[in-house]
Amino acid sequence: MSEDTDSTSRASGVQGAAAVIKGLRLLQVIPELGAEASPRNIQNRLGLPRPTVYRLLNTLEQEGFIERNPLGGEYVLGRQLIHLAQQSLSRSSLRERVRGVMQRVSSETGETVHFGVPYGCHMTFIDKVESVEAVRMASYVGMPVPMHSTSVGKAYLAALDDEAREQYLKQLKLESVTAKTITDLDGLRRELALTRQRGHSLDDEENELGIICFGHAVYGVDGRAAGAISVSVPRYRLNDETAEHIVQTMRRHLALLG
Repeated sequence: MSEDTDSTSRASGVQGAAAVIKGLRLLQVIPELGAEASPRNIQNRLGLPRPTVYRLLNTLEQEGFIERNPLGGEYVLGRQLIHLAQQSLSRSSLRERVRGVMQRVSSETGETVHFGVPYGCHMTFIDKVESVEAVRMASYVGMPVPMHSTSVGKAYLAALDDEAREQYLKQLKLESVTAKTITDLDGLRRELALTRQRGHSLDDEENELGIICFGHAVYGVDGRAAGAISVSVPRYRLNDETAEHIVQTMRRHLALLG
C-alpha cells in the first residue's frame, strides 16, 4: 500500500469514527429531551449543522434505532435499539426475573405494570404488562419518562447511595409535566427521603393527570438499584384499601427475587 493510499484510509477511518460518535451523541440526547425531541431541539442540543443532524436522523430512523412518536411527533428510541437493549438484559437474566414479578403483580392488582431502567437523565420503559381494564395508562415499551415526575424514576433515585443520587439531582431538569409535578430540588429531596422511609414511591398525577402510580426499586445481582417497577391506576379506581393492596403486592413479589 502506498503512503497516499494509507493516508486516505486513515482519514476515512477518522471521518467514520466522527460520524459514529455524532450518532451516539444523538441517541443519548433523544431520551434527555423527551417530549421536546424535535429536529430543531436536537440540533440545538448537539450544536451541529442542520444538514448533519437531518442526515443522522434519517439514517438512524431507517435502521430502526429511532422513530417518531405517532402521538406527539417527537423522536423516541426505536424498536431496534430497544430490541438490542432487551437482548442485553436477557443475557443478564434481570428482565426475565422481573417479567415474572410483573405478571403476578398485574394479575393480582388488575392494573398496568411497567419496568423502567435509567437512560441518561430519564427512565425508559423496557417492559410492560397491560391492564385488562378498558381505561388504563397510555404507554409503550421504549417510552422515555422523566425521573422526577414518575414513580419508576423516584423509586430508582431513592434507592441510590447519597453520592450517586446527588449526581443525578444536579443534572435533572425539574420541568413541570402537570400542575402537581415537583419542580424544586429541595422538594424532590424531601420526596425521595419519604420514599425511602415508606419503602415505595408515589406519582400522584405528577406525570399524567388522572393517573396514580406506585413504584418500587429493582435490584441487580450486585445488590445495587438497576431500575424500578410501577403499578399505574386511574384515580377513580383507587382508594386506600386498593393502594395498600398494590404496595404490599409489589413488595411481596419483589422480595422473592432475592
